[in-house]
Amino acid sequence: MAYSGSITEYLSELGFTSVHNKMKFSHPNGPDLIFIPAVDSITENPKTERTIILHEDIWKTKIEAVTNRLLALTGKTQRIHGRSCSIKRVNRADAEEFLDLHHIGGYVNSYFKYGLFFRDELIAVCLFSKCRIFQSEELISYKSAELTRFACRTGIRITGGLDKLINRFCCDHDVLHLMTYADKEWTDGKAYFTLGFKKVGDTSPLSFMINKETLIRIPMKVHYEMDDQSWVIRKNLGNLKLVRIKNPRS
Repeated sequence: MAYSGSITEYLSELGFTSVHNKMKFSHPNGPDLIFIPAVDSITENPKTERTIILHEDIWKTKIEAVTNRLLALTGKTQRIHGRSCSIKRVNRADAEEFLDLHHIGGYVNSYFKYGLFFRDELIAVCLFSKCRIFQSEELISYKSAELTRFACRTGIRITGGLDKLINRFCCDHDVLHLMTYADKEWTDGKAYFTLGFKKVGDTSPLSFMINKETLIRIPMKVHYEMDDQSWVIRKNLGNLKLVRIKNPRS
């Protein structure tokens, strides 16, 4: 998917209107949005409550995934009930193709790959790490894993879909302790709280660099040459660290 118009035109098609200045937008059914052009040399995000941050490089290079996320946040999606879907394991190639298109972070290498199917069509993918064994203070052993990715097909919202996938994975592998991270530029974590997750911490913001011409994003270099005008420095907001502890057999 490619888009040749401006960010204002793009967001207008999704129901956003400009507020105060051309880089801040509001939506009647969703959060405010702040767009950060690559040419701006800011280092801090102007994040406020119920505001999402959209960087130009992400919009230009991951527009399908951005559209997917914005449609979900503003309620412009086809709703499918999770009980109408079936769960199957998917291979790496299918998971990678799906997530690279529909998830802003793309695919990450993960041990377990689950798909949600509606009428034999893959409409969601969920990835989990390999399980690890830990011991509680009472010396009781339990399994822990990480939810590393989840995305639906663009334009679809699956009611109860993620909960269904999590429950299936935890039952399959007897996982009691499930951890995940949520990008604070896009979410306040409330969707995870409804699934039984609790916030246990925050990760530190990370600095990175964006090339103003190519929009390539790379980690912040230790020996960055400040006189190189082709790069700008950014700092994200970090992530919420979330944990769900639940007996999968209950």
